[in-house]
Amino acid sequence: MNAIGNKTYMFAMLSIVFMIGGFLLLNVTLTVFYNILPALPVILLSLSSVFLYVIGALFAGRCIAGGKQRFAGVGGINHNAAFALVLVAIGLLLLEFNMGLLPLIWRSFLFSWPMALLVFSIGQLFKPNFIWGVVLSLVSIFFLFSRASDIYPYIEFYEQFISTFWPLLIIIAGVLILLSIFIRPGQSGIRFHYKKACGDDKQPNQSENSDGKINYRLAFSGTEQVILDPVFKGGNIEITFGGLELDLRRTALAEGDTFLYVNVVFGGVELTVPDNWNIELRPNRFAGGIEDSRVKGVEIDRTRKLIIIAKCAFGGIDIK
Repeated sequence: MNAIGNKTYMFAMLSIVFMIGGFLLLNVTLTVFYNILPALPVILLSLSSVFLYVIGALFAGRCIAGGKQRFAGVGGINHNAAFALVLVAIGLLLLEFNMGLLPLIWRSFLFSWPMALLVFSIGQLFKPNFIWGVVLSLVSIFFLFSRASDIYPYIEFYEQFISTFWPLLIIIAGVLILLSIFIRPGQSGIRFHYKKACGDDKQPNQSENSDGKINYRLAFSGTEQVILDPVFKGGNIEITFGGLELDLRRTALAEGDTFLYVNVVFGGVELTVPDNWNIELRPNRFAGGIEDSRVKGVEIDRTRKLIIIAKCAFGGIDIK
């Protein structure tokens, strides 16, 4: 079995384990833990079970997309397949509620617009602009706790949750901004750069581009860039908890092979390229998506090739 086949098999196994595990955990939570555990652990377990199932559905969509595009070496997620698997879970849960196997009081919690928003936001976590997935997840969880207060009307944890939710969110935002100022990823990990933060312009810029070759290293930040050099010569992109939108439509490839190395961890990279560019993807991903979503059918220039060696974990790389 080749490397692509091994990855497809791995994602297939993970999808089965996560979907079955998530569905069983939700059933055990609502039928057993609901009667013996405090409110907060039960709610967190129910949310975790939904998260596991949706991740499993996304992995299954990844397997289907990988199977269709195996010979092209292109991955991504088939969101239609993932949505179909979510519909299967909804149907099974409705049957269980109608048959009296699950407490009816949880029906309005599971089948509500905040839960639909949570399912949608989990899918957004695997796209280049994953930050919207994080924001939508926090919003959905906030309103789901409001729904949970109807299940536990005599417990005042919801008021406590509200009093700490927004302050913590503001604190997290401030910490991320500070980290984006003082920390950036280097060749051997994340390192500090106090001099530049304090205004010393003599320190070399690690994101400086020269003569058509790019070098972007971003941590806890994002940027949009347009390459205007006549010839694009590749380079390196390293993203950690951040995002990069790179427009390459105003440059051209040299004859032969051009290499671009992309490493994304909890982030996203969006590359906008001409439709006629010959692009070869060499992906290595875990819980992430790498997709070439350009318009198909355009005549490709075979004399020039951009080889993208992409590593992605809990993030996304999109070519459009």
